Amino acid sequence: MIKAIYLKNSQVFTDFDATNIAKIYEEGVDIIWVDIHLDRHELTTVETSLLAETFKFHYMSIEDCLFPQYYPKMEEFENYLFGAIHGIQLKPNYYQEFDDSIYELNLFIGDGFVVTVHIEELFFIETLFEKCKASPPLIELKNIEKLLYSIFNKVVSSYEFTLEKIDNKIEDLEDEIIKNPESSAIEEILDTKKIIFAMRKIAEPQQSAYLYFTRAGKHPVPEEALVYFRDICTQSAMINQAILLRSQMAMTLLEIYMSSITVKLTEITKFLTIIATLLLPVLIISGYYGMNIKFPEYSIFGESGAWFFALSLMVVSIVAMVIYFIKKKWF
Repeated sequence: MIKAIYLKNSQVFTDFDATNIAKIYEEGVDIIWVDIHLDRHELTTVETSLLAETFKFHYMSIEDCLFPQYYPKMEEFENYLFGAIHGIQLKPNYYQEFDDSIYELNLFIGDGFVVTVHIEELFFIETLFEKCKASPPLIELKNIEKLLYSIFNKVVSSYEFTLEKIDNKIEDLEDEIIKNPESSAIEEILDTKKIIFAMRKIAEPQQSAYLYFTRAGKHPVPEEALVYFRDICTQSAMINQAILLRSQMAMTLLEIYMSSITVKLTEITKFLTIIATLLLPVLIISGYYGMNIKFPEYSIFGESGAWFFALSLMVVSIVAMVIYFIKKKWF
């Protein structure tokens, strides 16, 4: 699926036909943004012609769009800059299959044009596209640097939204572990660690891609606009620090879980020890009077009285031990 929005004579126009887009670009526009959503990971013949013949992109760059590497880069070519950046668009079952929520956005950036290519349907692209359609044109479509800043800002912000989800999950796990540490909690903790590790793996290299736009170079961003991309670079660095902090929090959560299990096991052991200790006098007395001999108590209390005497002795010993444990504050 292909669509384009362009600015010509201070008016905004849109088009969804690759052939028309090619003609429009050749005739000349102030700025044009072409977005291609790959259908079944393939480019159509018309879309390939648009990229290779109209914009004259190198076939290696076009091939990179078809086979995502999930590693950021910025490559300079004669008439354009090719880049690949990565963001997160959470899916409903992202906690189990987080890797499917990671997307790659490829960009071709040149004098007066931006071409974005992606495999997944990206909702922020749709939102930004609709904003650019406003008339008079909004700031996003005023020039290349504003459009690039808007795209980069949306990609970087996707990490912040994911971190909020992780924070909520960590808080829920903390409450759950403290109240009742179950074996299912360890699985959720490990899933959380897995997500944080996956985020860290893609987020840390992203900063190098944004760093490219913080200094003057062959890219079409004027020197006075580099401050926008320094802001993006700073935001990316803050996210990397935040991800590292969440990684430490996940490790702490695992330690809390193990401590809770140890405390729970200690309480169970203490309870069983108290029960065994309380029954110890019963075992001694019953073992003593259970022997097949005639005890002196029989002549004093009689056979039936001796039974009641032994039973009373058991009860008294248990009560005495309970009172002793209470005074010692053992339970």
